Amino acid sequence: MNDTVDPRDACDDRFAGRQVLRLIRRAIERHRLDLAGLRVLTEAGVGYRRVTPVIAAMAGADEVYAVGRDSVRSARKDAERQTAYLAALAGVQDRVRLLTTRLQAPLATVDVITDLPGVRPIDESIARNVCETAAVTLMRGVAHWRAGEVDVATCRRLSIAVAGVDEDAIDAYRYLPMEAVWGLLQLGVEVVGATILVAGDGPACGKVARGLAQAGARVLMTAPEGAGRISLYGGEKAGDGLGDAAARGRLAEADGLVLCPAQPDRRTIGAGAWMDAAELATAAPHLAVVSLAGEFDRRGLSGAGLRSWPADGDAAPGDLLPQPLIELHTAGLKVGAVLTRARRRGSSPLAAEQLAAAEAHAEQLPKDLGAPWR
Repeated sequence: MNDTVDPRDACDDRFAGRQVLRLIRRAIERHRLDLAGLRVLTEAGVGYRRVTPVIAAMAGADEVYAVGRDSVRSARKDAERQTAYLAALAGVQDRVRLLTTRLQAPLATVDVITDLPGVRPIDESIARNVCETAAVTLMRGVAHWRAGEVDVATCRRLSIAVAGVDEDAIDAYRYLPMEAVWGLLQLGVEVVGATILVAGDGPACGKVARGLAQAGARVLMTAPEGAGRISLYGGEKAGDGLGDAAARGRLAEADGLVLCPAQPDRRTIGAGAWMDAAELATAAPHLAVVSLAGEFDRRGLSGAGLRSWPADGDAAPGDLLPQPLIELHTAGLKVGAVLTRARRRGSSPLAAEQLAAAEAHAEQLPKDLGAPWR
């Protein structure tokens, strides 16, 4: 036994498998997820990202096709092994089929297609071969959609319904304060009694500010919202944005900076961003920087003597603990189930997406995106 394996990647009692299954059952019940009679194409994953095919099978899916893939973070064989372990622990191994490529799946029988990395890109090779009532579910909000990952124009041309998860509606942002605390602790910042500046916009920013305040931090906040609104989060307004003169004047007070932009591709630190790394270091040479979303100049921060987290790639609460990912992907599978069942009943793709928005916390893509529905 290799004791150096991260417990999240283990296939024995070091992995909190029974607790994960307990959380999955709760999420299935909470979202009333029923996949009976449906077949799902999704990914095999490592760590907590192995949960998605098991959620689908535990929710009654007839078959789940789980595709493993080599990535910079993990090997395909590890994804297959870890997914198979959890499926066996749940007793659903007979309905979780591990595949090496997405095109090995019997596409003509697939009903729900997730846009997770093992399945992407969802292009014409997928869209043209799935059954006519199949649906694509984006397992995040539509702000995370990229044309190279899901070809929405082709899906619409072929009458395939596509929708994402309304992350605000399912309160997915409530897990972000946990991620912020984790990142600050990794950088040696004690949250209790610390002064943390939260910079961002959108609904997630307020959740992060409130969570840090409740954890015992003094919270400064730069956001477009008014001082009264920010005070309801337990914070103190320090400017409309990180680049404001008012905010720059408050940086020296902060032990940590938490970046929380609404847009996942927003550049926050670096050239042409909210603030340059050298300027940030001049204002607060002791600062620890935690990025919850967006792009930031890690190399520039390091060169300026500032600590930052995560060290590489994107971080997500689901990489730390299982419940955030379980909640999000259960909601995503619910969106897919509502879409494909509506299509089976004869609804148009647009009507199916509207129904999912009303019944399953789905978020619709813009109507003028790509080609119109056929």
